Amino acid sequence: MISRSARRVAVVVVSQVLCWSGIAEQPLRAQGPQPAKRIAEFGVVVEKNVMIPMRDGVRLAADLYRPARNGQPVAGRFPAVLTRTPYDKNTSKTEGHYYAERGYVVVANDVRGRYASEGTWRLIADDPQDGYDVVEWIARQEWSNGKVGTFGTSYPGGTQHALAEMNPPHLTTMIPIDSVSNCGVSGMRHGGAFELRFLNWIFQTGAPNSKAALANPALRQALVENGRRIRQHADSLPVRPGTTPLRVVPEYEAWLVEAMRSGPESPFWHIKGMSVVDHIRDYADVPVLHITGWYDSWARQVTMNYVALAKTKKSPQRLVIGPWVHGGQTAHVAGEVEFSPEAGIDLLGFRLRWYDRWLRGETNGVDDDAPVLLYIMGTGDDRRSSAGRLRHGGSWRAEREWPLARAKPTAFYLHAEGALSTAAPSLGTSSTTYTFDPRHPVPTIGGNISSNQGLMTNGGYDQRPRDDTHAAGNRLPLSERRDVLVFRTGPLEANVEVTGTVEVKLWVGSSAPDTDFTAKLIDEIPPNPDYPLGFDLNIGDSILRTRYREGLDHQAPPLKPGAIVPITITLYPTANVFKRGHRIRVDVSSSNYPRFDVNPNTGDPLGEYRRRVPAENTVYHSALHPSVVVLPVVAGSP
Repeated sequence: MISRSARRVAVVVVSQVLCWSGIAEQPLRAQGPQPAKRIAEFGVVVEKNVMIPMRDGVRLAADLYRPARNGQPVAGRFPAVLTRTPYDKNTSKTEGHYYAERGYVVVANDVRGRYASEGTWRLIADDPQDGYDVVEWIARQEWSNGKVGTFGTSYPGGTQHALAEMNPPHLTTMIPIDSVSNCGVSGMRHGGAFELRFLNWIFQTGAPNSKAALANPALRQALVENGRRIRQHADSLPVRPGTTPLRVVPEYEAWLVEAMRSGPESPFWHIKGMSVVDHIRDYADVPVLHITGWYDSWARQVTMNYVALAKTKKSPQRLVIGPWVHGGQTAHVAGEVEFSPEAGIDLLGFRLRWYDRWLRGETNGVDDDAPVLLYIMGTGDDRRSSAGRLRHGGSWRAEREWPLARAKPTAFYLHAEGALSTAAPSLGTSSTTYTFDPRHPVPTIGGNISSNQGLMTNGGYDQRPRDDTHAAGNRLPLSERRDVLVFRTGPLEANVEVTGTVEVKLWVGSSAPDTDFTAKLIDEIPPNPDYPLGFDLNIGDSILRTRYREGLDHQAPPLKPGAIVPITITLYPTANVFKRGHRIRVDVSSSNYPRFDVNPNTGDPLGEYRRRVPAENTVYHSALHPSVVVLPVVAGSP
């Protein structure tokens, strides 16, 4: 047990981490993402369903948006911007008109097997070579000046990385946003677990918009209705081939079954398109503007891409991270949390400024931009906005690198009775054991999730279940659950800024041969008149399946009863100021559902179990086995 005096000392130590000296460089001037100011100068003509032949004879459909005058395409050669999407190229009308009006040809392309394109859909697998062929087709057209840029968010961000790994000669620049990449690390597989948002995607987006469904309205309606039962499908996992309505769209069933049965060590996750970090040598050396959000489902992967490419490529790499959920760059809210108005950006204009520099050769200040632009969350007043959201606040800050060189990895130790402090534990024996019952998992409440389609919600939320978070079960705070271990500092005596990737290093044991451990970083906001019970704001979370405790490249031996082993849970990156009076909190458990699939605790092959059994899981926090959360603390916080 840690004494009250030790707790007071720990609070003082937390404040002292802000007083480090020897910082090599101070932050650059603060300035949010700047849009181009150019106005429209052309009309637009659209050519629908232009069929582009691929190397294997399959034809992919594209819509072309061309600069025009008097209803006719303007003669001459223009730079082009390309998006390749599984979501129907018609959804790119806004970008098509905006950029064509400003002197670009926009090519919106349905990926193979989706909407108007021929072929069979296989997530990402065909996009490297298909993307290459589309880029080079564009360069051969009589209206092209040979320079091709790309855009797109999420899956269309992933198609950009896929084609870049083939290094097409005429690819000139890219802007992948919230982009699918490094899928076996923490995108589809996550610490060995499976992210159920892709179960959601297959049932609610993929299957109902398959070629078969679009050709048969009755089938499509039936698949739409089936997708509305997504929570029941999740509760009935694992998916067994031929047993669900997905059997009528076999390419979607086959992908889901293989993905859920393939661990992160499988070649399935390391092919071109699925992973950037595995194919850096082949990746095109072109300027890339990487954009993501602190609450995006791909934030960690985007930072991985930036770090890898900045180290190996000569062309400029830029990184922008805002306080956004997936695809939320124009907004200044994330879940039930609100930030300063400048958090939302003019995305069309921001991309235009980048394209004007690299596709038109304009001198417009892009070269002088800082390599990294971050929105630092957490300097609001903690009150309720007129829209009913927590005013968490924040501001933009320019930086020279990612991760920040001046961020000091600071260990906060887990102690008995739920204390969290920079003082190491002194007890020779100290641990906490809880029962993890996979039939009653801890509900997901917000977080780094891409979808809000009835399975879960994304963004920042008070960690109390309610109907709008789709959390089943009781409505008590998660902190009251017996299977959630809560560790918290005392009230902070000074602001503590945490900017970077957070790691939770635990010593654990289990009665099961294989189980999961989860960690969640929380900004515990004290009570105020608008929030009389306070507000437990999720900042980041993650999971580790213990069979991958030795690394994601192989499965470790089963756990043995009584054995104590070390594990590391890597959370998503963040940038948050834990203000004076707040508490830093870490919750440890063994499930976060339906964000992640639930471990049955049986040690059965992934995605092939039929039994679920409770496990007795233990977290150690002693002098011999100290468990810690390592926070990248930045001195001189706002």
